[in-house]
Amino acid sequence: MNKKDLPLLALLLVVILLLPLIDRKYVAPLFTRPTPPSAPAAAEPSSPRAPPSDAPAVPPPDFAPAEEEPAIPETLLTLSNNVLVLTFSSHGAGLVEAVLPSYPMSQRPGSGSVRLDFRAVPALVYEGARGLGDGRPFAPSDAEASSSARLTLERRTAAGLRLRRTFELEPGSYVVRIRDEFANEGAGDAHLTSLWVRLGEMRYLPDESRTGGFEYLGIDSLSPGERVTYWGRNLPKLFAASTDEPPPDRVAAPLLAENRPAEWFAVKNKYFVQILKPMEERFERLQARLRRVTGSGEGRRPRIRLEAVAAAAMCAPRTLGPGERWTLSYELYLGPKKHDILRRLDAKRSDVLEFGWAGGIGKLLLGAMNSMYAVMPNYGVAILLLTILIRALFWPLTHKSTESMKRMQALAPQIKELQARYKNNPQRLNKETLELYRRHKVNPLSGCLPLLVQLPVLFALFVVLRSAIELRFAPFLWIRDLSEPENLLKGWLPFGLALNPLPLVMTALQVWQSKLTPTAGDPAQQKMMVYMPVLMLFFFYGFPSGLVLYWTMNQALMIGQLLRQRRAARTSGGSPP
Repeated sequence: MNKKDLPLLALLLVVILLLPLIDRKYVAPLFTRPTPPSAPAAAEPSSPRAPPSDAPAVPPPDFAPAEEEPAIPETLLTLSNNVLVLTFSSHGAGLVEAVLPSYPMSQRPGSGSVRLDFRAVPALVYEGARGLGDGRPFAPSDAEASSSARLTLERRTAAGLRLRRTFELEPGSYVVRIRDEFANEGAGDAHLTSLWVRLGEMRYLPDESRTGGFEYLGIDSLSPGERVTYWGRNLPKLFAASTDEPPPDRVAAPLLAENRPAEWFAVKNKYFVQILKPMEERFERLQARLRRVTGSGEGRRPRIRLEAVAAAAMCAPRTLGPGERWTLSYELYLGPKKHDILRRLDAKRSDVLEFGWAGGIGKLLLGAMNSMYAVMPNYGVAILLLTILIRALFWPLTHKSTESMKRMQALAPQIKELQARYKNNPQRLNKETLELYRRHKVNPLSGCLPLLVQLPVLFALFVVLRSAIELRFAPFLWIRDLSEPENLLKGWLPFGLALNPLPLVMTALQVWQSKLTPTAGDPAQQKMMVYMPVLMLFFFYGFPSGLVLYWTMNQALMIGQLLRQRRAARTSGGSPP
């Protein structure tokens, strides 16, 4: 590599440093349709706005007149298996809590299992169903006996519309099957013109970080024949602060409108997801609803952060005549964002993991890491073994690159002679330099080629490891959680800082590698090699320790390869690089 190659090296370095920003701003939009025009946030839930002006009009909610009913105390009913405990409320027949016994809430002693609280916005509640939702009392059905895996609730309105809801939880599964039977037992027609079913509110769990500023709360949907749309990327933009103070909590309904049918929709946080899929029909349209937004930040332009999100989808309008019945069936997945589990449902639902354009590579790397974990049950060791495998695959390329750089180093005196001879004729200098490279079979781009080829792998690992539930609370040596920075002495250092030793080790190894790497003797190139480790330290310091562990091991293996080539050069009588 000579001075002319420095712009390419600098460009590659900038690409590496800006990978998160490139993913959010430029790559991710390629995998989702543009967001329809949005309306400003509503201040009160009692005054919903209409969809965008270019969208088909949605029929207004067909609420029945308020019914005078005696206050009935709420009853909580439970369905459970060995991986999921669900609590339903008799008010609205909605899901108000889910507990996942296999996953701890946090690393704090006594924190218990992961508990998803939907009480503020219960899941599976109907809106616009003539008094069948919104806290209306349901009772256990006399027709069917409930059990630990099956629950049936029903309600009959004063107008004669009856809803019988049956929830069934499969053994050892995160899948809940819902069967809703509507029956018009009244004398007139029952209009279900705006029947919305919603998913519960999702929040961040305790001690979860937002790596690189990524927003992990999200709402996803799949329209027939389309890619999955990731609404969460655009939600914070809709609540831009116009004052110095953070905006108050706000409610918006609807917020975004998807006026095409949806095969399913999902609400998720960093590691867990709800996915609701109708079995016989598709949702008529989706209007993702941001239930709560809190602004936070410093200075004059506070940053908007989501605290909780929920969503609702509209079923196909239906009018039931006297004596008519209608059945809706759903499949609700409520569990971890784990690829091995989601891919068994169908390939598209696993897209809630948001692997992006590097999805194929990411899935291969995740599968390889899990296979190595099965042999050696520690994810830190699995990452080290995965790094060795990747380095072995790229070894021929890096070996050839290093040999080419050694030949360039040997040509340095001749390059300097050409530079002195043709200093006033840049075109002739370029021509003679390329001819010199051609005669000695040297590729001037060989030094950057290995880094360029490894960029997709590095990006795929970044995407996989930033939210892989496999690494959640996975320990390795002094690291307590491979999905987070090491965060040693957090709370003891000033300004909220924490000590992360692994990026420091990575930087030291990279400095050592830069001293071992052959160069053409160009001072500008050597200066760049000094600055690169510092930039990489800044880039990796706050990243998940699992990703830093991969890059640290990668540097160590590269150093071993360079030392081996030096010993081989000495043994053969040549000059070491």
